[in-house]
Amino acid sequence: MVVDRERFSDLICKMLSGKYQTTVASDGLQAVRALQTSPPDVIVVEMSIPGNGLRLAELVGISPKFNHIPVVLTSANPSMDIVLKAKDAGVSSYLAKPFRPSELASRIEQALTEPVVAPEPSAEASPGEQGAAAGAEGAPAVEGAKRAIRDRVKKIDGLPVFPATHAEIMKLAKSENATSEALAEQIKMDPSMLATILKLVNSAYYGLRKKVDSLKVAVSLLGFEEIANLVMSAQVFQGLGGYKNKLGLDLKGFWRHSVGTGFVARSVAKKLQTEAETAFLGGMLHDIGKVVLDRFFPDYYIQVMGLVKGGEMSIAQAEEDVLGLTHAEVGGQLAAEWKFSENLQNVIMYHHAPETARRYQRLVGLVHLSDVICRTLQFGSGGDMLVPQIDSAVMDRFALTEKGLQIFAETAKEDLEAAESFLLALG
Repeated sequence: MVVDRERFSDLICKMLSGKYQTTVASDGLQAVRALQTSPPDVIVVEMSIPGNGLRLAELVGISPKFNHIPVVLTSANPSMDIVLKAKDAGVSSYLAKPFRPSELASRIEQALTEPVVAPEPSAEASPGEQGAAAGAEGAPAVEGAKRAIRDRVKKIDGLPVFPATHAEIMKLAKSENATSEALAEQIKMDPSMLATILKLVNSAYYGLRKKVDSLKVAVSLLGFEEIANLVMSAQVFQGLGGYKNKLGLDLKGFWRHSVGTGFVARSVAKKLQTEAETAFLGGMLHDIGKVVLDRFFPDYYIQVMGLVKGGEMSIAQAEEDVLGLTHAEVGGQLAAEWKFSENLQNVIMYHHAPETARRYQRLVGLVHLSDVICRTLQFGSGGDMLVPQIDSAVMDRFALTEKGLQIFAETAKEDLEAAESFLLALG
């Protein structure tokens, strides 16, 4: 497949006509559609196409359907920075324009005969990799493919890393030996986090009578688990938010839905005697893959948003149709890269199909349930108008009847009032 502007794609097709059958796409979206219907053996893509050639290569690299297809990236303005980014995206070969037909043919031959180069493997396995390892025949190959996808996700150009200071705060907050003084000292190393915590503890959400100026007192009042939740939430909100894509996700509605799902999940978890704070985080973070796709692949995600406008298609189905992967897969891989706990990784990766998770099905099912309740009550926006059905296996797992579900929905309205106060506190 040749992805380039018409004048150049015609020329490239002529170069290859004696030896290869070619199809042409003029931009990234056309290329993705063609990939769905007739995957090629090699993709030759120009850097400056609408949709960005590098982003197309990244999308191919993180897709379980297409990441085996080699990509040759061409550019009239090569630079070492672009070459390195292309390598991280999994590009097989980089070719500067102008080039001779023999040079292009040689790169294509090389791409066809050599396997797609995977990034250096990560030390830890994601839930998908663990599932493959526990599976049957062919598991090592599947495990390797999923690990390669995870390593490509972390190298998406512009994707933030999880800050070391935040990671240390999380580590301390979960330690049995940590003290309020030690945690406060670590928080002071991040002024924005310090300001957020003091703002939150003095907000109407906590309703304290006296203003708190001491970070140590704030830590004691909030508790270590609440601090850990706040740090994780702040990193996702600040690290992945703060961008504009007018035709993409309604970000304000998206974060509202995320926080609402977190509060409902915590409340439901207490009723069902499941770990409440983990459920809160799982609800808060379950859809982070949507933000990754919307922010870093805007030209492609706009097409997804267009498909769901009619209210007849879920956003996950639209993602699969347009991109060949879903936000759950991307979010799960990001969670693994950011070293979220294994149970959170499972929640993010399997929240649309909880019974397919190999572990933590109860927690995953609880977040799935809370997500649907929040969507039913129209608190925020999940990106589409189609409210998903609750998985029947989840209803069975929690022995829920329709009446029981109605009771959960009624009590969730109070939880969403608390979520509103929390959102106001975060600003």
